Amino acid sequence: MATTEEHLMDWLRDAHAMEKQAIESIENQIDRLKSYPQLQSWVRDHVDASRRQRELIETCIKRRGGNVSTLKDIAMGLFGNMQEATSLFMQDEVLKNVIADYAFKHYEIASYTSLRSAAEGAADAETTRVCDDILREEEALAGRLLPLLPEVTLQYVNRDLAGSSAKR
Repeated sequence: MATTEEHLMDWLRDAHAMEKQAIESIENQIDRLKSYPQLQSWVRDHVDASRRQRELIETCIKRRGGNVSTLKDIAMGLFGNMQEATSLFMQDEVLKNVIADYAFKHYEIASYTSLRSAAEGAADAETTRVCDDILREEEALAGRLLPLLPEVTLQYVNRDLAGSSAKR
């Protein structure tokens, strides 16, 4: 049976791998969003936030005497790349990606809410604080993305109806 500290370390490694997946998956979208500048700006901010968050989580892991899990990082990276590759073949790729990005934001929020509770249970005040900071950032990013969804949808439809490339 695992201890609270062992669970926390496993879940910190999961969070590190999750951020790696986020970076790899979403960074591939940047160049394909030239016709959607507000969404492109959000994607850049998301990548920057995920890089910071990955570093914060890695610091927590190392402070607790552990190392990141290369295996988890690779597995999550492959999953992110596979998910990204499947949307490339869809005409409405931009819409599928923005919906997936919004859903992923909420997955991250739920993950960090759980991780925060584990950190609190392990009496790790610093990791609890880091999770609080990351949660605020994730909630702000999700809050910025939702209003873009109707706008991007209408832009996509209008570009498609006008015969412009709606995909990018």
